[in-house]
Amino acid sequence: MALNTMNLQAQETGNGLDFLNIGPSSQILSLGEGSTAVSTGSSSFYINPALLSYASQTGLDANYTLWVSNVKSQFAAAHVKKNRLTLAGGVYSTQSDDFEARNQPGPSNGSFSISYLALSGAASYQLGPISMGLTAHYLREEIFQLRANGYAFNFGAASRLLNDRVTLGMSLNNVGEMEELDLEATPLPTVFKTGISAQLIEFNTTGQNDLPVLLTLFSDWSIPINEFSVGDFAADDANDGYFTFGAIADIADIFEFRSAYKIGPTERPFSTGMGIFVDPLKFNYAFIPFSTGYGSAHSFGIQYSF
Repeated sequence: MALNTMNLQAQETGNGLDFLNIGPSSQILSLGEGSTAVSTGSSSFYINPALLSYASQTGLDANYTLWVSNVKSQFAAAHVKKNRLTLAGGVYSTQSDDFEARNQPGPSNGSFSISYLALSGAASYQLGPISMGLTAHYLREEIFQLRANGYAFNFGAASRLLNDRVTLGMSLNNVGEMEELDLEATPLPTVFKTGISAQLIEFNTTGQNDLPVLLTLFSDWSIPINEFSVGDFAADDANDGYFTFGAIADIADIFEFRSAYKIGPTERPFSTGMGIFVDPLKFNYAFIPFSTGYGSAHSFGIQYSF
């Protein structure tokens, strides 16, 4: 199969920029990307930039994810708080190697890589209980010797109510376009998301030493905007939305356990993970099994707050 034919088929049957709908950080992945109303620090601008305003301190975030099929992703970001304004920036890259190139049956002509890159800048502004945010992405995709550049924007809004115990959020993500890659431009997976999180339960364990536990419940609804917004959706109902719900248990500001479940066309309905606080650091881990038998993904991250 000629390379240009292979590339055309890939663009027709799947969206190469699906990585924009996959959480870049361990924390977001463990939440099943259901973080439209859950602040995750610097990485918040990737799902809902308005949540940057709710980060308590300036911080850094670095992550490495080993996806299925030997796909590797790296993400690093930072945010700075200046009164009501919060600024952030980051880089997210994903790459898969050792694809065989052929223009006719028989031995391959060698191997090539497929890679995607997003360079991002973001800002959020808080006015009372309301926060608004914007993210701008510069995008680049590389397949064999083909190159294409593009841009995308995320728009977000959030609000905190009831003494900051309830957070509401919504965002419109991946609005933009790409240059042509060989025969046509790769479409962006535009998606609308809305969510809620609530700190519902807080209690102390019994025993000689009290151990405070805070339980946060969250839910998220994601709706693809165009026919190419397949993300990790199953092929038979790729354009349906999906519902995510889960819980976060914070134990004495030392351990944090996170789990989420998706209902809808997804190949990874369950995700889980944990965080360990060693002030001023937080170590994160996420585990994402695939229901299709492809294997499981593992993500590792570290956050620094100051």
